[in-house]
Amino acid sequence: MNKTEDLLEALQQLLSHKKSKAYYAQKLNITESEVDELLKELKNKEDLPEETSKKVNTEKGTIESSIVTDFEPKSTEDLYKLHKIDKNLYKISTYWSKLKSNGKFTSSVLASLKKSADYTPEDFAKFLSNWQPTKISVATELVYLNDVHKEWVDVELNIADFHLAKKTKQGDTIESKTFDYYKTITDLITKVKTNYTIDKIVFPISNDFFHTDSYQNTTTNGTPQDVTAWYDEEYEKGFTLLANSISFLSNHCKELEVILVQGNHDRTKGFYVAHALEVFFQKEPNITFQRHHSVVKSTVLGNTFIGYHHGNNCKLEDLPLLFATSQDSEAFGKAKYREVHTGDKHHYMAKEVKGVRIQQMPSLSGTDRWHQDNGYVNQLRAALALVYHPEQGKIAEFEFRL
Repeated sequence: MNKTEDLLEALQQLLSHKKSKAYYAQKLNITESEVDELLKELKNKEDLPEETSKKVNTEKGTIESSIVTDFEPKSTEDLYKLHKIDKNLYKISTYWSKLKSNGKFTSSVLASLKKSADYTPEDFAKFLSNWQPTKISVATELVYLNDVHKEWVDVELNIADFHLAKKTKQGDTIESKTFDYYKTITDLITKVKTNYTIDKIVFPISNDFFHTDSYQNTTTNGTPQDVTAWYDEEYEKGFTLLANSISFLSNHCKELEVILVQGNHDRTKGFYVAHALEVFFQKEPNITFQRHHSVVKSTVLGNTFIGYHHGNNCKLEDLPLLFATSQDSEAFGKAKYREVHTGDKHHYMAKEVKGVRIQQMPSLSGTDRWHQDNGYVNQLRAALALVYHPEQGKIAEFEFRL
């Protein structure tokens, strides 16, 4: 043992006396400045666990860490702190502890870089806690690169019956649902662009995007609802969510058509938000809106006619005739393929009526008290991206599930 180690051991024994630095200096026959240095060294020895080893693999995105301590860590938080691992970037996947013969513990962990699935709504809520709304940026110039090896297609991205402020047994909040919405859009567009080049995107909105339609937190027809936010907060956060989504989608296609499909929960609120969005994006030439009052709307993608109706207050089998005799009957008659897309029922279904494909879209929404009391439970929470070839009609369907 060298002189410094002798002094450290002697000082550590003297510290139990709880005297002044002058007392320690006199007993050790050193200066008070030297006592300060020894105290710092003792503190560093206390802070650093013994036999620390850490192996970082940047290619695999892993950290292996092993530390010998006088105690056994009791929580995951202790492990992150003890092994100095950033919990915002890494997730501890494996932990083991071993009691040594000298009474100390070997604590070892394996941590991996977080993947998208590891981030939770709570992580997003933490991010939002310090977030301040800023002006939504809209691309003024569209940069579009075509992959010559992929087919050009049109896409309908359909997130029906979202019910933003609905109180569910799953504990959804506006923040967690906002996270789900962005994740859904990103996932579906990524899947499509991996296989195709997108010409036009059709984006139906409303369709019970909002859960309530009034100050009293009721539907359009006055039915009271259980909510997680008042009418004003749902509208303002819903507008921001849709505006950001439209801006994102417009940068992944040459043309974006936003179609208002009025629902039975948010018929007026849906119209108001569609009008506000059209005004907001009025200087964007590649974004168009179809938001007139009618509950019957349509578009044509290549040689496919698509009619939109929320699906409430009607028999699905009657919808083909409704569109065949509507103001869009000419487009209906000229098309080679005809489809009608609805929502309302929160579960997926497809049927064909005399050559017209009727597709009822699923919902990302969770189960509320009314649905649970009436046995409407266990539906798959999902949203769809439908892919249309200009000549062959619908050629693919991508799905995202919560």
